[in-house]
Amino acid sequence: MKMASSPGSSLSGCFITLACLQMLVQGSGDASKFHLAPLGGTAELLCPLSLWPALEPTEVRWQRSPPPQLSQAVHVFRNGRDWDESLLPEYKGRTELVRDAREGSITLKIRDVRLEDRGQYYCQVQISNLSREGSVSLQVAVLGSDPYIHVKGYDAGWIQLVCRSVGWYPKPWAEWRDPQDRVLPSLSEAHTLEEAGLFRTAVSSRVRDSTLGNVSCVIHSAALGQGKTAVMVIAAPSLGRVSSSTVALAVVLSVLALLLVAGTYLIWKQRRTKEKLLYEQAMEVENLLSDHAKEKGRLHKGLKKLRSELKLKRAAANSGWRRARLHFVAVTLDPDTAHPKLVLSADRRCVRLGERRQPVADNPQRFDFVVSVLGSERFTAGCHYWEVGVQDKTKWILGVCSESVSRKGKVTASPSNGHWLVRQSQGTQYEALTSPQTSFRLKEPPRCIGIFLDYDAGVLSFFNVTDRSHLFTFTHAFSGPLRPFFEPCLHDGGKNTAPLVICSELQTSEEPKGKGHANGDVSLKVDPSLLPPQAAEPFPFRDVVLPWPSDLGPALQGLRAPFL
Repeated sequence: MKMASSPGSSLSGCFITLACLQMLVQGSGDASKFHLAPLGGTAELLCPLSLWPALEPTEVRWQRSPPPQLSQAVHVFRNGRDWDESLLPEYKGRTELVRDAREGSITLKIRDVRLEDRGQYYCQVQISNLSREGSVSLQVAVLGSDPYIHVKGYDAGWIQLVCRSVGWYPKPWAEWRDPQDRVLPSLSEAHTLEEAGLFRTAVSSRVRDSTLGNVSCVIHSAALGQGKTAVMVIAAPSLGRVSSSTVALAVVLSVLALLLVAGTYLIWKQRRTKEKLLYEQAMEVENLLSDHAKEKGRLHKGLKKLRSELKLKRAAANSGWRRARLHFVAVTLDPDTAHPKLVLSADRRCVRLGERRQPVADNPQRFDFVVSVLGSERFTAGCHYWEVGVQDKTKWILGVCSESVSRKGKVTASPSNGHWLVRQSQGTQYEALTSPQTSFRLKEPPRCIGIFLDYDAGVLSFFNVTDRSHLFTFTHAFSGPLRPFFEPCLHDGGKNTAPLVICSELQTSEEPKGKGHANGDVSLKVDPSLLPPQAAEPFPFRDVVLPWPSDLGPALQGLRAPFL
């Protein structure tokens, strides 16, 4: 098929191509991009891809795993809005995508930064069918604990001091200062990486035993521009001259006394907390035991009520199909809506997929992409039930749709788009086309599907006529005309060539000799005249006998919806 072109369309195509090429030329996946964010703050990761300002990206994806892996998505922006599907749970509600159209930049904001957020992030930008990837690294800066100073020992007139602190990232730097605020040389400096990924710092120095005043230890984070300071006061003796060893011993004993008092207090506090917790647990157990008898009675009563409700719901589900059949309507196909490749029977009750397109008029009501056809009937109120034969088919789609659904091009079937459909695919898979799709299993493959619409109640139910079971129910506040929907689907390699057959009436079979239908059994037969003229043999339906328990009739009077 040849397509006509004009100079204007050629120029537009060239412009779009040049713009996309410009995006690819400017983009770069530089893995050396680095961003540092404080713990609990907000990280702003700039994607290292420069976009043409006039272009709107089709999709922007940020993820922790490198493309083409898509299993670790952090944020997905597609078709003008954010998508929450397939996102890592720990990032949901914490990310935001910011795009500067003038600068052509894309930034990912991560709020409430956690330590586990560290690592590599990959951004993938797609415009039309062209895409580009880039990466940026995130580091989290953590301010550690307040440092504390203790005396390590005394040696030949020198007091050896050690300053310690934990919980720093990235690695900090430390220094000592004397009472005159001059830097003291450090004897040793150790930075140990703990299992949690944070640094433990220990730095030692020494001062003369004759030093008087405040000796301070400063631990500073260059990434955050902040630090923490600890101060130790070295005082002169009050009486006479005291030897340096006495001073050192007094300092050591003071520190040990403080540690002993602090340790004793912590042990006492932990014991009190444990005793309080045990007392609260004992009181809780006592209250539970005192209420056990009453709770046991309430549970038995509730269980009895639940069993009664479950029994009633099961009875209603088993009888829902029988009550729906009381509203049977004879549905026919509308040839003006049929896809050109569909072949309809003369009585408009049978449809199958042909080998080639039919010479039909291309009117606005006709489907041109989806191989579907609508029923001639339009429902705006009341209850309606019809049955469709699906024997020997591996794929089909049935249900109702709004009169105003799009008939041209590819359409996504969902209740939000005016479709309430159920389909069979790949032989034994059954799905309701909700958003997202709802899968269900059947005990027995259906040879006939019953469809019940209660327009006023907003209920659309599907039944397996073969074993009289309920398949699925849509609930929706319908508005506007609804029409039956039929799609026989593609041939599936020759396994799905059988037609969809609409049953024209419901018939009651005669009672077999020697066997009585005590419960009012119903037999469903398909009239061979409903099959298309092309069929070489009648549609292979068998009679389906459906028992209706006689003791459920009075209990189910007045029920409106077949299954809720």
